[in-house]
Amino acid sequence: MAKGQPSHYDEVWDEVYGDLQDIGPTHRHMKRLMRTIVAPLEYRTVLEVGVGFGHNLPVLTEGRKIERLTGVDVSERALEHVRGRWSGEFHKLDITVEQLPDTWDLVCCALVMEHVVDDATAFSNLRAMTGKFLLVTTIAGPFERYRPWEAQMGHVRNYARGELERKLASAGFQVVRSIYWGYPFYSPIARTLQNRMTATPQMSTSSRAAAQLLYLLFFLNSRRRGDLVLTLARPQ
Repeated sequence: MAKGQPSHYDEVWDEVYGDLQDIGPTHRHMKRLMRTIVAPLEYRTVLEVGVGFGHNLPVLTEGRKIERLTGVDVSERALEHVRGRWSGEFHKLDITVEQLPDTWDLVCCALVMEHVVDDATAFSNLRAMTGKFLLVTTIAGPFERYRPWEAQMGHVRNYARGELERKLASAGFQVVRSIYWGYPFYSPIARTLQNRMTATPQMSTSSRAAAQLLYLLFFLNSRRRGDLVLTLARPQ
């Protein structure tokens, strides 16, 4: 979500994102791991930064008494979609430029920071809105190795191991827990194969079948090593 490019993400939701967010094996495992992280947490208000079509909202709200649900995104196309399916407050906002004038118990920012050029400002704005917990998920690993796929997704970086934690600390957070997931079947195997693929919003029948097989295979991936990083932090 680079400054000055919010309209690009309206197009991405129509031309790239879609089935990948619902049935993509990596996204499914990311949500599974997110559930394990938030399960022991106590919170009643939730803000998702980069809410998109609301794919992560069930993970953050199911089985809980949520008193306030808020989402922000740079894409008006995404916000139109999520407003039609969820009761809550949904605002257009670029996290690299601005913040909302309030705090939430849980702030979630999933698969956003790899899009953000000015992540230092983004982390500062996240800090201002975080009351109790911040959950960040993003992509680690060698960016140049996976550039063809990363460029399709609009990514500008992959984080080196420990880099996300250091930047969170610089923004005023204390890291509680980090999971690096995906070795070996997601990273490097699946990520290398993705370089030869073109992302489309709708998967073919064969692609859906392959996604399901990969989902099952991905249960064998390590939670100590890999290119999907999930970090829970709290304000210092």
